Amino acid sequence: MGTRLLPALPEGWIHRTPKRSYTEGPQRRTSVSWAHALWVLTRHEFQARYRAQALGVVWSLLYPVVMMGILSLIFGRVFVSADGNYPIYVLIGTIFWQFVSRALNSATMAFVAHAEIIKRTIFPRQLLPVAVMLSFGINFVIESMVLLVFIPVFPQSYHLSWSLLLIPFVLALLILFFAGVALAMSVLNVVYRDLAYLVEIGLLILYWLTPIIYRIESVPEPYQTVLNCSPLTGILEALRHIVMQGKPPSLMAWASIIIPSVITFGIGWGVFKRWERTVLDYV
Repeated sequence: MGTRLLPALPEGWIHRTPKRSYTEGPQRRTSVSWAHALWVLTRHEFQARYRAQALGVVWSLLYPVVMMGILSLIFGRVFVSADGNYPIYVLIGTIFWQFVSRALNSATMAFVAHAEIIKRTIFPRQLLPVAVMLSFGINFVIESMVLLVFIPVFPQSYHLSWSLLLIPFVLALLILFFAGVALAMSVLNVVYRDLAYLVEIGLLILYWLTPIIYRIESVPEPYQTVLNCSPLTGILEALRHIVMQGKPPSLMAWASIIIPSVITFGIGWGVFKRWERTVLDYV
């Protein structure tokens, strides 16, 4: 990936002396300046992703729709193993997984891909992988709008209720979980460049361990426990539960999402702080 120009960050965070840590110079430690810088980086990442593309974000919208059509044809017509709700079931899973795979791959490469920015500017570096995750979060929201298009086509697959208001909270926990993963993977990938390949392999394994294209009920009982232990399964099933059944997740379901998300973010933050000072030495 080529060098990207960094948009303007809050005054006091950019210096021309890359040998100094940003913690040594004057800066604004307020939450307002942090939030502003995070928004600037997130917006820059999102806009740069679709620069010089004729259709832009439309490509992201087409992929889950095409995948839904293919899987619905295979499992609904060829093998006849899916019910009438399967198209929306798999569409939610595909949109979810598109966020997970693209965001984690990009966040892992955040420091390597933005090496010139890191060398020439000084700013809170932990904001960079988090901004990448948030930029794909914007994609996730936009791509989720596709679900509205299919309400007239598959009305039996939707149960619209007040529980839809809980979706932002579920998405916030999803972002929190993967922000923790991104913080750890991005800083470790600077030192151990093979990590990016391990992430791709891990995502391939995780794809089949998460009920993206199959239902948990179709899996033998002993293996259902293994699938339910994954926080990804909990988050994805919570989204499906809200959209397709119109019911909020149970307290146990909330606990299975909140606890792993908070712990993962804490671990990711700790790993990042442990290796943060090595970033400039290896990029």
